[in-house]
Amino acid sequence: MTFGMAAWQAWVVIAGASGLAVYLFLLKVRPRRVTVPSLLLWARVFNDAREQTLWERIRRAVSLVITAAIAIALALALVRPSRAVGAAGVPGGRLTIILDSSWSMLASTGSGGTRWSRAIADARRLAAAAAGGPVAIATTADGLVEGPTTDRALIEAALDRIVPAGAGAAAWPNVAGSDTVYFITDGATARPKDAAIVVRSVFESAANVGITAFDIRSSLSGLDGPAAGHAYLEVANFGPAQQVHLTLARGGASLLDRRFDMAAGETLRQSVPLDRGGDPAVRAHVDAPGNALAIDDEAIAWFDRARPIAVTVVGAQTGWLARLFAANPDVTATFVTPAAYRPRQDEVVIFDRWAPRDAPERPALYFAPPVRGTWLSGLSGLSGPDGAGAEGAVEAKPRWVAAGSHPAIRGVDPFTLTIAHAQAYGSPELQPIARSAAGTPLVYVNKSAARPRVVLVTFGPADSNLTAAPAFPVLVGNALAWLSRPAEGGVRRAGLSSFDEAVARVTDPNGATIPLARLPGEAIGILRAPGLYTVEGAASRATFAVNVSDPDVSNLARSSADAAAGAMLSNAGGQRPWWLYCAVLAFAAILGEWWTWLRRITV
Repeated sequence: MTFGMAAWQAWVVIAGASGLAVYLFLLKVRPRRVTVPSLLLWARVFNDAREQTLWERIRRAVSLVITAAIAIALALALVRPSRAVGAAGVPGGRLTIILDSSWSMLASTGSGGTRWSRAIADARRLAAAAAGGPVAIATTADGLVEGPTTDRALIEAALDRIVPAGAGAAAWPNVAGSDTVYFITDGATARPKDAAIVVRSVFESAANVGITAFDIRSSLSGLDGPAAGHAYLEVANFGPAQQVHLTLARGGASLLDRRFDMAAGETLRQSVPLDRGGDPAVRAHVDAPGNALAIDDEAIAWFDRARPIAVTVVGAQTGWLARLFAANPDVTATFVTPAAYRPRQDEVVIFDRWAPRDAPERPALYFAPPVRGTWLSGLSGLSGPDGAGAEGAVEAKPRWVAAGSHPAIRGVDPFTLTIAHAQAYGSPELQPIARSAAGTPLVYVNKSAARPRVVLVTFGPADSNLTAAPAFPVLVGNALAWLSRPAEGGVRRAGLSSFDEAVARVTDPNGATIPLARLPGEAIGILRAPGLYTVEGAASRATFAVNVSDPDVSNLARSSADAAAGAMLSNAGGQRPWWLYCAVLAFAAILGEWWTWLRRITV
């Protein structure tokens, strides 16, 4: 027999409930004191010996037994016992139990539990039927969680603490040397698996309404009217025809609140314009009568363009940049001269043909800064083919012939640029990301991921046709976006996620730090829950959203063929769970005891 909790906890609850019931039954209540004029009459009554019937002699014991039985039945309804259906044939040897931790496992079932609770109950049955052999517990999101071990307390504790964590975040979990591998799943997500794996299904068809897509798309300037972006929302009804209530809110302001009649299998798409300013967090919620999964009822998106980037422009002649930013509502620029420059907390600093002696503490974009007397100079050396790129070396009429792949220059058309001359910089912290045909660096970024980001363009407006070229706004826009945000925003999927190597810290919606694995050029972390995440690194900060938004998760009426054909567990054969019978038995016993007590049949 297994329970809905650890076995020792279940037995403690049962023993405690029965003991408390017996104690309360046997507890003697002090009788009420009554003053009478004489005891002669009462003495005759007490002295009158009358033979008691068998029922009168045992009825108190019967009431005690019934009281204890009621307490035990209520305790059993709480701990939810079940017998090891289908687990008696578990072979000996090392056993591995893998639980599907997809979001769809949180779907409600007809018996009042969830697919996940069914899977946990079946895992307990399998572990209990392992005949003392070593057992390992794994999930599709976390890999190996516990074991192999013969300590059942460790297995019970592991089953108590694991929860669904969305899409698979690890390779297919397995334990070397396992004699038998069971995979408990609802089949919502099809997974490749070995033929030796035994599939046990917890699938139960259910109606559901879910948000299957939600994101914010920035508008093209001047082409989409005054809106800075549009919230795109997709809702699907995986159930019978029903009325669906959809709301969309931005901070405390409501953007949409409507009810729709959706047919079976219908998909509803909505696009709502978003203005600049206001709260950058936009939330969507959906509700319906037939809705067995709650985690896909909400979605959130982060509108980066809701607040403009704060930029400080430092230079003596910055009119060419003033004209660019004057037409861009997504940038708030402050212009100062080099003499008046003081480090401040703006998101990005732009240095126009000037540079401070020390590297700034904020992300910075440089245009043709001086080589000598600043942190940009370094040991002279060769950084290009045939000596091209030595510090201070100037190339006349360099040709930028290849588009770069770095985010700071991605999409820049180099063939629209005519450059009169460009010079190289010798700082060991700089790394070229674009070169001329002769090898002279045209654009640098800094190498260190621990320091604020830097983009350095080796030519300026006086050395090229930069201000008239179509590449100009693209280059500046890319550079500002890369400098101000350590990671791409938008919406991500749960599971394994890759970040730029400059990311120092990622926090989940509850403020907890996510462990990051450092790999060459990137950092890897596991996103386990929907909500807003914060990324920090390179003296900048960014926010992105994680949503379920997956039709395979929301469609609770389908299952993969392998899982549907697997052994049905928990409620196999249409059997009702034992706790329902325990609750009904306790209720019937309470009614019977109350009825017989009123008629003085029991005590």
